[in-house]
Amino acid sequence: MIGFIIGLFIGAFLGVLIMCLCNVASRADDDMEKMLKTKDNEK
Repeated sequence: MIGFIIGLFIGAFLGVLIMCLCNVASRADDDMEKMLKTKDNEK
């Protein structure tokens, strides 16, 4: 029973960590697209 509870907490922690990483990657991708568009407009 204690193993199940520990596994539940570890799984929840890893799930939140992966969601945060995906969110950061998505925002970085959006920022890179904006940066590339502004560079193209400057030329």
